[in-house]
Amino acid sequence: MNIAYLFAKTLALKAKAFEKATKDPILNQKKVLLEYLRRNKNTEYGKKFGFSRIRSIADYQKTVPMSDCTTLRPYIDKMREGATNILTSDKTIFFGTTTGTTSIPKLIPVTEYSRRKKAEIQDLWAYYIIRDHPDILDGKILAIVGSEIEYFTETGIPCGAESGHGYKNLLFVIRPLYVLPPQIFDIVDYESRYYCTLRIAMTHNITTIAALSPSTIILLCQKITLWKKRLINDIRKGTLDPGINIPKDIRRSIERSLRPKPKRAKELENILKEKKELLPKYFWPNLKLIECWKAGMSKLYLKELPFFFGNVPIRDFGCLSTEARSSIPISDTGAGGILAIKTNFYEFVPKEDMCKSVKRFLLCNEIEKGKEYFLIVTTPGGFFRYHIDDIITVVGFFNKTPMIEFVQKGLSASSLVGEKLYESHVIEAVNSAVDEHGLILKFFSASVQHNIPSRYIFLVEFGIEPSREKKKAFLDAIEKGLYKQNTEYESKRMQQLLAPPILKVVKEGEFEKYRAKRTRAGAHDGQFKVPELNPSPDFQNNFAIKEEISM
Repeated sequence: MNIAYLFAKTLALKAKAFEKATKDPILNQKKVLLEYLRRNKNTEYGKKFGFSRIRSIADYQKTVPMSDCTTLRPYIDKMREGATNILTSDKTIFFGTTTGTTSIPKLIPVTEYSRRKKAEIQDLWAYYIIRDHPDILDGKILAIVGSEIEYFTETGIPCGAESGHGYKNLLFVIRPLYVLPPQIFDIVDYESRYYCTLRIAMTHNITTIAALSPSTIILLCQKITLWKKRLINDIRKGTLDPGINIPKDIRRSIERSLRPKPKRAKELENILKEKKELLPKYFWPNLKLIECWKAGMSKLYLKELPFFFGNVPIRDFGCLSTEARSSIPISDTGAGGILAIKTNFYEFVPKEDMCKSVKRFLLCNEIEKGKEYFLIVTTPGGFFRYHIDDIITVVGFFNKTPMIEFVQKGLSASSLVGEKLYESHVIEAVNSAVDEHGLILKFFSASVQHNIPSRYIFLVEFGIEPSREKKKAFLDAIEKGLYKQNTEYESKRMQQLLAPPILKVVKEGEFEKYRAKRTRAGAHDGQFKVPELNPSPDFQNNFAIKEEISM
């Protein structure tokens, strides 16, 4: 533990250097860009676009086109087949897998160099947490990640969740702080994975919980009620339920680490007897912080966390994807973070420009507070002017460097009759309606129904089932919220070009069934989220509907 604290103190030096850099972001951005161009000037991509002749940011923007997962796929295919010096001069040691705009998963190259550069942002993020919560290292960290290795390329390069890869390669000085062994995330059966997670974690003093999506944390908490007797029995005996479906080698590894803990089992039984519920806020009383996404539709799930954890602070991960980590939150308030100007080079396309033939590509000193932009990144992993398909908003500045917050994934928009309804409009309208009526949702997604006229439908699974009257009021509040968010939507409704929306209440457990279906198909459980706006009329067919509420 002393080693971990000593390591934490060294992070202060990195934070000091970073904060100094924020006083002149463009100077540091230029340094980052020219370094990445120099390193990769002799690659296939670097030669094609003349990296060796680029001397300025203006040269770069003039010479190198914007890229995306489609334009880079031929290069990545070569890398997957074993070719080197294609996008990056560094050897690819891993491919992070993530969902793209098509059904073909994206492969994101990871090198030793890119991993170190991304880890620098992780270190800064950790520094500000330890600064604000100095006693967070007094206990264990419960982190929930994806499986590191899902498959190998033809040439033997592992492919999987980058979060799992990072977890497997934690620095030795901090590895003992993490309560779960990496092999837990290789358990394919998610019910068994969740059981093993709780079986191990409930015997420890957990001081922080980390998972990208808050819905993952809530799901884990809900499992406690289902398995409380089995868990207590296993904890008492030092066993692992024989009915849990896990590979024999992983079972043997876990069982070797287990010991009978009758005292802890008795504590849990006493909590259950006294409180009538076995909630984390009772058996993890020293929990200092929850780390998860807070922006976008995640706000809905944040509302349910206090029931399980009480008034525990929540720190956002920042703008984080397999391709790039782009911001560093420095406070538990809000979801904004400082642009990570020493790790990636950034350009910003105003949201309204993305569909235009001529786009403005702004630098970090040209963007404005309160406005939304598409994020274009140049990364240490060999992506140049890459359209990451994230929309961010500027929430302020730290010195002269923007603080950004994730808004939504791409132009997740629907326009049945020209209303141009964005996912962000839905998120804000639903959040407002939930707050107005004090509801708890397990799941929500907007979709479309192609009638004459067409209409929007809102699929919902409630945490606590409200009355039919309250459901109608909820639907009405969403509609009014959309009017407020989007005048074009209101106009089309008033013109009767859009029929009134319908609330479709799905049967209990439908969200979990859909999650299981998607994870079986290859989606990462820790990062999985249902789209807040799905413009496909077939999307609703994934769910069994038990009730329809009309306006």
